[in-house]
Amino acid sequence: MEARARYRLDVALLDDGGTQRFVVVGDDDRLHRPATDWLGFLHDVGRSPNTVKSYGNRIAWYLSWTAQTADWRTVSLGHFAMWRSVLATTPVRKTNGAESMRSDATVALWMTPVRSFYEWADAHGLLTNDVAKRMTEVKYFAPGTKPGGEYGKTRRVLVPELKTASRPVVKDPEWIDDEQARQRLLGLDLNVRDRFIIDLLYYTGIRAGEALSLFTADLHFGGGSPELGCKIVDPHFHVRVNNPVENRSRAKGCARTLYVHEQLVERYIDYVLERQRLLKADDRSPHALVNLYDAGRLGRAMTYAGLRKLLLRCSKRIGYELTGPHMLRHTLATRLVRGIDCEPQAMDVVQAILGHRSLNSTQVYTHDLERAKQAALAALAPRSVLLGPTR
Repeated sequence: MEARARYRLDVALLDDGGTQRFVVVGDDDRLHRPATDWLGFLHDVGRSPNTVKSYGNRIAWYLSWTAQTADWRTVSLGHFAMWRSVLATTPVRKTNGAESMRSDATVALWMTPVRSFYEWADAHGLLTNDVAKRMTEVKYFAPGTKPGGEYGKTRRVLVPELKTASRPVVKDPEWIDDEQARQRLLGLDLNVRDRFIIDLLYYTGIRAGEALSLFTADLHFGGGSPELGCKIVDPHFHVRVNNPVENRSRAKGCARTLYVHEQLVERYIDYVLERQRLLKADDRSPHALVNLYDAGRLGRAMTYAGLRKLLLRCSKRIGYELTGPHMLRHTLATRLVRGIDCEPQAMDVVQAILGHRSLNSTQVYTHDLERAKQAALAALAPRSVLLGPTR
């Protein structure tokens, strides 16, 4: 990266003779028109001069580095990962002559203008592929995920491959590792709606937001629904990401089809009959999960708060801490990966069931498996024998 830069940031006067704008120019003093137009866009949308200057310097460095090996308009996702690696591993010389490495936060700051530039270039039809779209993924910040977090908000973030080189240690997913606790949860005497919800989360692994976003029309438990354009014969349901929800929930991840067993179908039938009996003509919500027992919210779509309260009630009754609905998802994933009560499943199959866009998200469930394998092999190792003196 420290080779002589082909591009640099400069200042030019507009035709009015008085307005200064930042521009990106090459060694031949010719404008890099796309980068310069992008800086003009940043100025026009109200970015501060310091931000435009900082972004301009960083995009000039990026374009100079890219020009050594590729056309910036045709690069792949791997190219950005390489740029991130260069930023993270190349020493920076300070004004006092000392060298240091860029921190993760600084690397992220260098990646931000590159992402912004490519999103702008993509919007203006300057790219030859869809790399700008693949640089980011949609992230939903669920209520209660982190104190001070972006509760209930969705925004685009860099894909894992482009995040800073050193990642914080990821805690292993919490799952119900006690077989007796799992059996107690499945055997709880619950009302028919709550029984259906617990079984739905436990046996399919869908996210809380996905369950709360389900519409009745998405549940094809009677098999195929030709009138809805569905030709699948076996009982199933569709996880959709764009249902016009009434409860502010969001279906994160990928739209997909999940299959269900006969017992879950029976649970659903019991719930539907109870819903019809209690709501009668007041049953107008398209949501699959609605309030049946709260007089103030009768018939309205169930919320995340209601779902979490259900898990807390179950937690007290089975004597095992359930940290939230996501714990049931982690439990299904761990069982599938480790082969608990079933044959171990291939990672791509588990990825498809969970709706992960990246296989990296699914592989987190292998951590506990690796420790279990290590412990199992250690248990089979020969024990040391203390030999006494021979006679």
